[in-house]
Parts: sequence; C-alpha cells; structure tokens
Amino acid sequence: MKETLDFKNVVDNKELVSRSTYDCIISLFNDEERKLFQVAEINSEYMDGVKLFEHYDIKNMMGVNCLICECKRGDSVNYAALLVPTGCKYNMSKTVRKQTNSRMVSVAPLDYVLEKTTMEYGSINPVGLPKDWKIYIDPIILEADRIICGSGLQKSKIAFPSKFLLRLNNAEILDDLRIEQ
Repeated sequence: MKETLDFKNVVDNKELVSRSTYDCIISLFNDEERKLFQVAEINSEYMDGVKLFEHYDIKNMMGVNCLICECKRGDSVNYAALLVPTGCKYNMSKTVRKQTNSRMVSVAPLDYVLEKTTMEYGSINPVGLPKDWKIYIDPIILEADRIICGSGLQKSKIAFPSKFLLRLNNAEILDDLRIEQ
C-alpha cells in the first residue's frame, strides 16, 4: 500500500531542512513565496527519487535529482549542480563539458560536497548551494508547476514551484542536460 506525504510549511518546520537550505529560502524569497516551500518527512529508506515515487503517492510534481560535478581545465576547478528529472541520466561528457569549457567533468568528491553544502548524502538539493557554484537546469523541469527534491537532510523532501529554481544564484537553463533512459 502506498503512503502519502504530509507536506508542511518549511518556515514552521525548519528542523526538517538543512541549515543552508533554510537560510537560502529566508534570504531569497519574500513571506508569500516562503509559504510555497513545503517539507515532508520520509522514511530515509526511500530517499532515492525512483524509490520515493514508487513508495509514496506523489501526484502533480516532478521529481528532481541534483548531482554536483567537478569541472576541470588545467589548474582551474569549478563546481556545478546538474538538475534533471528523476529517472534520467546526466549528459556530463558532452553538454556540461562544453558549457563549462572544461577538459574533464566528473562527479564531485562526496566528502567535499557534503562539507561545502552542509547537506547530507542522498539529499543534496539546489536550494542553498555555495553561491559560486553554477546550477544547470534541464528545461523540462520548468514545465512542472511544482517539483520535489531533497531537503538537505535524508529524513525529508521539499516541494516548491519550479520557477523558483531560476531565482537561485548562478541558475540557468541548459538544453540537452538529460539523457532519457
């Protein structure tokens, strides 16, 4: 039997999101917009996007996966978040490498990502990333009214209007970011 998620206002339940996620919501969005950020506790066994949607009865939202990649060219190293719908693969070797003018693009070291984001493994999200990291958004994500993604903590997920992604620091749409399976 599928369970349902009980979404609540993030502002009134800040213990359910990472500190960096909460701080970003407070600093970038006004009072009315903040009310549109919702959080729900989950069984962390289902924190993976595909498992989450299979286990919980989630409707009218698009799941979003966030992968942090390391982009290198010579001695220069930069980091970027890649946002694609749950169930899609990332086009790092072609699209991201070209966009970032990098020789090599790979998944960023986990320890570094966790330290810099102050988020937990399996729940990294674009809300509250370091301000100098690029955020590349697959355009299909913006077709959904609301999205669901990690909260920064394994015990919960956040939901909010997809258009809010474009308000995040260094966010931009990047065509051909996803590879459909």
